Amino acid sequence: MEKNRRTKKLTQTIDENLRRAYADTAKEPVPDRFIKLLEQLREQSGEKQKPSGDDS
Repeated sequence: MEKNRRTKKLTQTIDENLRRAYADTAKEPVPDRFIKLLEQLREQSGEKQKPSGDDS
């Protein structure tokens, strides 16, 4: 039973640390080179993205 508690606590600590690390990363802006690459891939696949607010 004690081992289960330790394992649960360890798992919880790891989860919290990973969430904290990835939350910081998720707040960072996407680098321009990735945005350009995504645009190129969309053009190649024929998916031209509509401007925001254009639902026609």
